[in-house]
Amino acid sequence: MTNQNYVVGTVREIRGTNVVIRLFDNSSQMTYFFNGERYSGVMIGSYIGIKRGHYTIVAKIEKEYAQDIFHDTTVQEFSKDRFVRELEAKVIGSFSREKYISGMVAFPQIFNDVILLPNEKITSIISGEGSRDNEPSSNPNFYFTIGEIWPEGIPYRVKWTNIFNKHIAIFGNTGSGKSNTLTRLYKSLFELNRKEIISFGSSRFVVIDFNGEYIGKKVLTSEKETYNLDTQTSEGDKILIPAKKFWDKDMLSILFGATSQTQQPFLNRLLRFYFSQGNFKENLVEYLVTAFKIVYNSPSKEALDLLKYALDILDIKHEFFSNWIVASVYTSNFSNAYYSDRELHGWKESNNRWYWNAGENSDVLDQEADYIKQRISSFIFSDSNTKAQNPIVQLRLASYFQMIFDLSRHTIQYDHISPLIHRIEARSIDFDKVLNIVNPEENSEKVFFQKNVNVISLKNVNKDIKMLLPMLIAKVSYDLHREQENQDSIFNLIIDEAHNILSENSTIESEKWRDYRLDVFEEIIKEGRKFGYYLTIASQRPSDISPTIVSQIHNYFIHRLVNDNDLRLLDRTMTSLDYISKSSIPNLSPGQVLITGVSFDLPVIVQVEKLSKDEAPDSGDSELEELWSVEAK
Repeated sequence: MTNQNYVVGTVREIRGTNVVIRLFDNSSQMTYFFNGERYSGVMIGSYIGIKRGHYTIVAKIEKEYAQDIFHDTTVQEFSKDRFVRELEAKVIGSFSREKYISGMVAFPQIFNDVILLPNEKITSIISGEGSRDNEPSSNPNFYFTIGEIWPEGIPYRVKWTNIFNKHIAIFGNTGSGKSNTLTRLYKSLFELNRKEIISFGSSRFVVIDFNGEYIGKKVLTSEKETYNLDTQTSEGDKILIPAKKFWDKDMLSILFGATSQTQQPFLNRLLRFYFSQGNFKENLVEYLVTAFKIVYNSPSKEALDLLKYALDILDIKHEFFSNWIVASVYTSNFSNAYYSDRELHGWKESNNRWYWNAGENSDVLDQEADYIKQRISSFIFSDSNTKAQNPIVQLRLASYFQMIFDLSRHTIQYDHISPLIHRIEARSIDFDKVLNIVNPEENSEKVFFQKNVNVISLKNVNKDIKMLLPMLIAKVSYDLHREQENQDSIFNLIIDEAHNILSENSTIESEKWRDYRLDVFEEIIKEGRKFGYYLTIASQRPSDISPTIVSQIHNYFIHRLVNDNDLRLLDRTMTSLDYISKSSIPNLSPGQVLITGVSFDLPVIVQVEKLSKDEAPDSGDSELEELWSVEAK
């Protein structure tokens, strides 16, 4: 020992960047105290110092063994007196006048003293505090603590300025603590904003929550907007989507599964004719009257059915029509209660069905059209008629009108387009329960998400919406953020259970939909950082996620993983891990996380601090002792 340092050994051999160290003492204590400072013991994965001049060279211990000083293989006795303790360590950096610099700054020599490093220096090594110019390690505004370094027990401080402007992945098996890590990470950041240490400005954080884990009042932050979406009722919350982004032909083709050969051209015609000018409601009466005249000019049962559907959506009742129109639209056959002399009013019979003979009675048809227009206009344009103002309802109506028009021109086969119509009917009902399409003249960026922190719970939505909505939110938010003139804010999309929507091997969707979905997220992961748009993904099965996405992540928080496919994927994508770190992943305890990536000089295992019950996400195991207690019954 010296007055300044706790000397434990000496350099015996140098092998490139690796050094062999002989320890003076075979003691294996975990903690030492010297001159009032706390030192961690020597073990694999820990850090030691090598003194050379004013440099303290830092090496990470990778191997430990006992060297037989007698070199006598005939004696089998194993004792401390016979063996000395030796280490192999790799040089990773140096302290120069208390400042840590990563890399090969100085090189050790044989017989250099090997010393223990105090905890404060180990913290600087692992976190990189003070290792870059103009970044004072003592500034508390630069860092926050998320747990303790294992096994030293030293508080681990994360530098938020290097974390949240990168893509982040949090992986781990069920019960390993990944939800707690995600929450701890962002809660610490949001606390800085709440305390006005930093200011988010117009930046947005949006959490896609598949299982309703983050909707608790104090989870992440109490200053958040929570959207509880529900496809079982119309009373749930809705996401505001700018109309200019919703009326995108590629987006709608994917949302409604339009085939490229027939259904997508049909959808393109529909959008071009009815929505390119954005005045559907103003022309709705004309569209209805035109559809009415087409139906009664052409004896098509399908067209008549489509007109019925349109009238039913708008709640247009019998009283808006003359009796003979009521008879044809609202009954399957003419009733003598309406007209016994229907031939006199221009109707002809064909294949047991009556239809309007427009060629002989065009004046009567025009009169009826004018009559309908007068009666319906006031009803359509009344403030109480919210359906006519709803863009999703307008899309359904437009699909009926376009179908009626195309059928009259014999340009489509009904059987080819009807599956698209049915999907629009079914999915638009669901979309109407979870989306609110707003006018394009509004400030779409502020309308999209009002607060800095937003949690979208998909717990009560059906499978279709769980697949479609995250992709829609990602696409729209990315486009809006990219189009900003001044990139003075960031957008962070946080996706828990990300394998649900980032899988490359899904068998429950079309190939076209899968490719489009992956294209959206792969573009974000590749190009998003240029525009201040970042992804944070959490998943229990990283091997289910597209390798392209995983490989583009900047920082990884890895909890316990045991599946061979998951481990192989990480081995291929995370080049910053050493052998010791990789081998530790299957053996991590709950709450322990291996942190590595471009924002970290070294991989480190941290025991993340567990959040209190009211602040933790709702992802814990069932309390069987409480549930099955006889006393509780």
